[in-house]
Amino acid sequence: MKILIINPPDENVVAEFKASDGTGFLEASDFGKFPPLGPLYVVSYAKKKLPEHDYCFLDCVAEEISHNELEKRIAHIVPDLIGITSYTIALLDAVKVARAARKLVPAAHISLGGHHATAFPIEAASLGIFDSIVVGEGEIAFTDLIKCISEEKDINGIPGVYSTAQLTAARLSNERDPRFKQDILVVPAYIDDINLLPPPDRSFIAHIDYHSIVGIRPRLATIITSRGCPYQCTFCNVPYKQYRPRAMELVMDEIETCLLLGYEEFHFYDDLFNITAKRLEEFCLALKKRKLRIIWDFRGRVTGVTRESLALAKSVGLRLIFFGVETGSDEGLRVLKKGCTIAEIQQAFAWCRELGIKTVADFMIGLPHEKSIADIRKNINFLISLRPDYAQIGIMNIYPHTEVYDQALEKGLVEPEQWSKWALDPSQELNIEHWTEFVSENDLIRLHRESYRRFYFRISYVLRSLITLRSFHEFKSKALGAIKLLFLKS
Repeated sequence: MKILIINPPDENVVAEFKASDGTGFLEASDFGKFPPLGPLYVVSYAKKKLPEHDYCFLDCVAEEISHNELEKRIAHIVPDLIGITSYTIALLDAVKVARAARKLVPAAHISLGGHHATAFPIEAASLGIFDSIVVGEGEIAFTDLIKCISEEKDINGIPGVYSTAQLTAARLSNERDPRFKQDILVVPAYIDDINLLPPPDRSFIAHIDYHSIVGIRPRLATIITSRGCPYQCTFCNVPYKQYRPRAMELVMDEIETCLLLGYEEFHFYDDLFNITAKRLEEFCLALKKRKLRIIWDFRGRVTGVTRESLALAKSVGLRLIFFGVETGSDEGLRVLKKGCTIAEIQQAFAWCRELGIKTVADFMIGLPHEKSIADIRKNINFLISLRPDYAQIGIMNIYPHTEVYDQALEKGLVEPEQWSKWALDPSQELNIEHWTEFVSENDLIRLHRESYRRFYFRISYVLRSLITLRSFHEFKSKALGAIKLLFLKS
């Protein structure tokens, strides 16, 4: 049997951060190209468990495969089973892929997985173009689906796999799984022991050069050392709350394999890499034990580091940390349930500067506690005072399945059921809503541009960036970013 896994093209993604003319201000591609680890894990697990089948994997985003080109490839492969991964804001592209596939290979089983399938499974099934919806973590569920289809068995009963009829029944049963967010409507697939999963089979993506705009090498590997995040940030819509770490020996094995494949830089993409400073130290000591010299970075929390753990990490190649800062006051951190303080944020950034570790501050504007334009500018002043090497600034999007969405709903700041209605017809326009109780949408758009320019066009910042350049790739990334900020409409 031929199985094709597709990360769809990104030609119709809903703009999260708009420019004044309504077009996208910052797109995903502006930050680099990263392997889609979710579907890559799924196809890798299936290939290991059921090696008798033929597997194909297409990352249309990284390879810049258009819908027209994808149709040609589907016609050439003639798959028996097609798995399509999905994000809600990119739903229209997933739908277009499914409709094209249905015409080209009408007998193929078409399955939808990914974040959208988990967040809106009933709406996805109601579209009438998917034979099954995989809800939750898909490695075991999708592999069981392959096995049932190849053996011509009924797919009903596979945990996490639903047909349209099953989802209709599930809506009425009101079942819940406490390991997921409470508003996940049906019982999802879930993997308690992620050590049972093989690492991603990078032979599927060996021909693609992934990279990060804040990286220094043109060939990047992304790795996860854990799944899940136990924190309760009000704006986060990640459904998996239970933290599950991988064994360090398995992580080290994966790093060694990537080095042999020629990867030059490593981005650790966990929901929460440094849940504690002890976990960070454990990782660093494992690198030392294996004598692995790598250039690496991670996404983490300021409460999960100490000066000692950072010094150890620097000694084994840590170059950069993405810290979720979000806002510039203790009141704001409390409202967002960040679980940290301004003093802890300042201390973490000071340690990194002292040790020569670069930092990215992830920041947002348009938050519930910002009651004026002056409040937003004050928070950006705090961001600048941290002196991070980079800043990623967003307008807070109000997404379903988050606490801030429920708060906005109570205040009448969002249209009830807008997302569910759109999920039933993604060809219509979707307006991603923001917190406009005190600052208008137009002002937020203007302040978004202003904030980026205030941060990146400081003379001190420009000079420091030029002095610390380490590679042509880093120079090119910074130059392209500056050009975009200069010439986009404000």
